[in-house]
Amino acid sequence: MTPALSGRGQLGRREHEGKVCSKCGAVVPGPPGIDARLSDHDAGERLSVVAMQQLEPIGERAKQLLDGNRQILNEFLDTREDLEVVRPEFGTVMFPRVRHGTSERLCQLLREKYETSVVPGVFFEMPAHFRIGIAGDTDVLKAGLERLGKALEELSRG
Repeated sequence: MTPALSGRGQLGRREHEGKVCSKCGAVVPGPPGIDARLSDHDAGERLSVVAMQQLEPIGERAKQLLDGNRQILNEFLDTREDLEVVRPEFGTVMFPRVRHGTSERLCQLLREKYETSVVPGVFFEMPAHFRIGIAGDTDVLKAGLERLGKALEELSRG
């Protein structure tokens, strides 16, 4: 079977039994004999129907992921005197404030030296803050927090 995506976002070719959905990067199989020239809308609609049929397990998995990642972030924040943050019980992001200065230097250092990205608070008209997302892979979050800690330590020394 040909992969739905090859390389960095380049669309793969269509298969005879389904269609590559260019917006969501998925191959949506169709019943034999159905024309493979479906619109992206049709493919997306099929995916949404499948997701709705599995809503309870999808929701439970998302809750477990967010609860676990929120705990990991909270434990990290417990060790940081250089950050302050309102810690929401729910949601997919937190918005820490750098106690001294703006987050601009931190975000630049994270990008350039640690290959890690957070969203600078300047985009939210709050330059001392930065946004951390917790809805992704747990191992990626842990690695990102480790790098964030190193960057914060580096800034406090310099």
